Amino acid sequence: MPASNKASNEPHVLIIGAGLTGLILAHGLGNRGIKYEIFDEAEAAGSYATREWTMGIHWSANVLYDLLPPHVSSRIVSEASVDPSLDYSSPPNNGTRIYDGQTGKAFQEVTTEGRLLRVSRARLRKLFSEGVDVRYDHKLIRLSYSGDGTSVTGRFSNGAEYSGTVVCGTDGWRSAVRSELFGPEKARAAPMSGAVHLSAAFSYRDAAVAQHVRTAHPVFSWALDPEVFVFVSIQTTPDPNSPADWGFYLLLGWLGEKDTTLSNAQRLALAKKKAASIAEPFRTAVQAIPDDTILSYSDINSWVAQPWDTHQGRVTLAGDAAHPMPPYRGQGLNNAILDVQNFIEAMAKLKDSRADAGTALALQTELIEEYSTEVVKRGAAETELSTKTAYEMLQYHDFMREVKYGLARKGH
Repeated sequence: MPASNKASNEPHVLIIGAGLTGLILAHGLGNRGIKYEIFDEAEAAGSYATREWTMGIHWSANVLYDLLPPHVSSRIVSEASVDPSLDYSSPPNNGTRIYDGQTGKAFQEVTTEGRLLRVSRARLRKLFSEGVDVRYDHKLIRLSYSGDGTSVTGRFSNGAEYSGTVVCGTDGWRSAVRSELFGPEKARAAPMSGAVHLSAAFSYRDAAVAQHVRTAHPVFSWALDPEVFVFVSIQTTPDPNSPADWGFYLLLGWLGEKDTTLSNAQRLALAKKKAASIAEPFRTAVQAIPDDTILSYSDINSWVAQPWDTHQGRVTLAGDAAHPMPPYRGQGLNNAILDVQNFIEAMAKLKDSRADAGTALALQTELIEEYSTEVVKRGAAETELSTKTAYEMLQYHDFMREVKYGLARKGH
C-alpha cells in the first residue's frame, strides 16, 4: 500500500526481507487472511547471494507444515530435501552422528522425535517463493512513525514509500531494520573471534568416494579432531543410484585467525593439511575435494538479542534479524519458524478482536511488546548457548574430556 493510503484498524504487515523467515511469514499471514506486503533488496528473484549450504528442520517441523499452504508443504521433501528418497521420520535419517576424529568411532547418536529434515537453503527458498509477490529492488533506508500511533512507513533506496500498521524485520543477520532500531554499531553482528571456518558445496565426481564419505551417516555427520572440526552433509542427490553426481556440503573449523591473503588453492591445501590425520571417512571427505572447488571463508556471525523499542507496537524483528547465531546446534531456522508462528498469533488476536481504533492501538502495543520480549529472551539464550557449543567443539581435548566424564557419571 502506498504511503498516501490510510491504514485500517486491521493489521497490515510490512515484511522487510524475503529470505526463508520472511517467506514463511508471508505464507502464514496469507493463510490467516492478514494483509501483508513483502520487500527485498535483491534486484530480482534469484539475484540474491548464491552461496549454498544445508539446514536442519527438526523440533519446528510440525509448526512449519502448519504455517505453509498444503501445495507448498507437501513438496518440501521432494523439491528441497538433500535426498528425497530418504524417510526423514525414522532412524538414522531423523538424526546425526558425532565422531571422535582420532579413533573414527561415533560417540554420540542424536535422534529426534518425528522428522529431522535436511534441506538445501537455495531450493527451499525457491519453493517458498512460489505464490509470494515480493517487491524486489527495495532496500530499506529509513522507518518513520505517525504521530497518532496508527502507522509506520518504510522508505526505500529506489524512492518508494509504503505504510502499514507494523513492520517485521526478517532481513537476516545484517538486518537494516535492526540497524534502524539500535544504530549501525550497536546492531552489528560480530564474527566468532579466534576461529577459522571454511566451507564449500561441490561434487566429488567419483562414485566410490561419494559412497565412502556417506558411510559416516546417510544425511549429515560431524567429526572432532585436535586439528580440525569437520561437518559433512549430503547436499543434493539428482539420482540416488548415481553417486558420482551427488553434491556435498562441507564446513571445516579450527581455532586461530584466518589469513585473508591466501588464494583458493592455498586455502584448499591448508584444509587438506589440517585433515591429514583425521579418521575415515572424514579424511577422504576433505582430501578428495576437487582442485577446482571454491573453498570460502565463512564468518560465523552472531548478535545477542537485547530489548528494542517497538515504537508502540509498530516494529519488531524475527529470525536472524532478531537472533543470528552460530550453526553448531542447528537452532537458527527452527527458532525463526517459532518466531513466525508467535508473530502470526499476535496479529490474529488483533485481527479477531474487532476492537475500536483506540483499543486496537493499545492491544497492538501489548501484543508486539509481549512477542518481542519473548523473542529476545529465547533468542539471546540460544545464541549464547550456540556460541558456547561452537567454541567447545573446536577444542577437541576439552570436549572429549567432558564427554568421557559425562558417560562415566551415567555409568556407561
